[in-house]
Amino acid sequence: MTASESPEPLRPPGLDEPAHEPCRPAWTCAVCPDGTPWPCSPARVQLTEAYAVDPIGLAADLAAMMPRAADEAGIVDPAELHERFVSWTFAGAAAPASEVKRR
Repeated sequence: MTASESPEPLRPPGLDEPAHEPCRPAWTCAVCPDGTPWPCSPARVQLTEAYAVDPIGLAADLAAMMPRAADEAGIVDPAELHERFVSWTFAGAAAPASEVKRR
């Protein structure tokens, strides 16, 4: 994939929820309200479902997108990139850490 190409669609068309894909170069969600960072909560659910048999592949694919997103969207904080793209994949939760209720 070249830097100008978008990732493959997250879900086959025709399902209930539209695919929440990145709108580049800003790396915002193409479906959610303007400015919602991708992957948004619905994208995280869709990605988790799409990679249900390969959660390590999900983390690896998202980690591979981080340098492109950092370059295109101007994200310079490595912690922000990791939280946004990778950390949630290991928690098994589709919501950002800030949205997960603690016991």
